[in-house]
Amino acid sequence: MKIATLLPAIGFLALTACATTPTPPASFDPAATSFTGWVRFTDGEFQLFEREVQVRNEFSRPCVSGALPLDLQRTARRDLSGQMVTFTGRAVSWADRSTPTGLTHEASIIRNTCGGDYVILAESVSVIR
Repeated sequence: MKIATLLPAIGFLALTACATTPTPPASFDPAATSFTGWVRFTDGEFQLFEREVQVRNEFSRPCVSGALPLDLQRTARRDLSGQMVTFTGRAVSWADRSTPTGLTHEASIIRNTCGGDYVILAESVSVIR
């Protein structure tokens, strides 16, 4: 086989080896009523991660977005970021959002910065120690 015919094949293989695969969704069960993980707060919502190391990386994925009622959200944002917590509530489909850019949950606005198929409408949060 000639080198000239091998070069395109080698180039193609090199490019496909570098291709990124889509980020898998977080493995939280959307049918559950409690969601445990590591939390970060941004833009009026929380992001829930499966592993602690993910909280430290600003663009880490996968995660699940959600929010508490506004007063609880403000308190939690101040006191709980970076900790392991359990949110109690329910998951709803992102497709069912109230506006094209967000979903309102008891005065908190969820923008789904995680980009998942569902978000968490939390009613309470507790710290796991």
